[in-house]
Amino acid sequence: MIRLTDNELLDELRNRFQENKKALHDLKVMTRKLEALNKRLQESEALKSNFLSNIRNEIVNPLSSIMGLSKQLATGKETDREMVSSIANLVHAEAFNLDFQLKNIFVAAEIEAGEAVVTNSRVDIIALINSTIETFSQIAEEKKVQIELVLDWLSQKDKELNFNTDPEKLHFVLSNLLANAIEFNKERGIVTLNVWREERLHITIKDTGLGIDDDEQDVIFDRFKQIESGTTKSHRGHGLGLSITKAVVDLLNGTISLSSAKDQGATFTITLPELESGAEVDVFSGEGNEFLFEEEQF
Repeated sequence: MIRLTDNELLDELRNRFQENKKALHDLKVMTRKLEALNKRLQESEALKSNFLSNIRNEIVNPLSSIMGLSKQLATGKETDREMVSSIANLVHAEAFNLDFQLKNIFVAAEIEAGEAVVTNSRVDIIALINSTIETFSQIAEEKKVQIELVLDWLSQKDKELNFNTDPEKLHFVLSNLLANAIEFNKERGIVTLNVWREERLHITIKDTGLGIDDDEQDVIFDRFKQIESGTTKSHRGHGLGLSITKAVVDLLNGTISLSSAKDQGATFTITLPELESGAEVDVFSGEGNEFLFEEEQF
């Protein structure tokens, strides 16, 4: 039997006390991490559930409207020309919305599966922007929103704006940003597009709408996140558009930023580098299931 002096006994007790104190601290830290992980998992599941519910509504509601309105036209009960024209416009509006939502979902699925490919073409940027504006002209007219295209580059010596990029993906980005600018604008509001080139291509889309608070700007590009949610929300959407838009801009090696304040409108700015002439780039994600339902890393 080893006999300890009083000092040695005190040192041994002190060491064991420190070890127990450290073990208790480590246990508390682990408990907090597990609680945070559990909270994030619960939030993630809630977001995904809400997203799937929104997706169902964004597809089923316009599809039901299209079926009902087209059946009304097919029966021939409506003979008044103005009424027929009104119903046809409603069918077109619902079909346009359904097509737009499905394209977002398909692009998200491509990114998730690692099948997104960047193609390179010499693009007439002004023609592409005008075509995108024309696509949304009827929706803008219904909301009495005016769309303006500012071409400050016309004052420069080079009056052409041809640019090597992926026209389909740029059109997709512009469509989502323009759709948001119209949807969240005020009635009789204005959407202003400004485009110029300084080595890179710069495009801003500014609206005179609701604006976004500083604390909400942190999550505006997150998947599934919407400032409004639930069945009482006043704007359409599934919380995927801006997150896909950012993902597509990333594929083009560009950047997207937001400048906004509550009730002072919002300005989205995209900046894209020019792709090398004749180049075609295949873009693959590191692994599948990365975009829609990415596994949390801790």
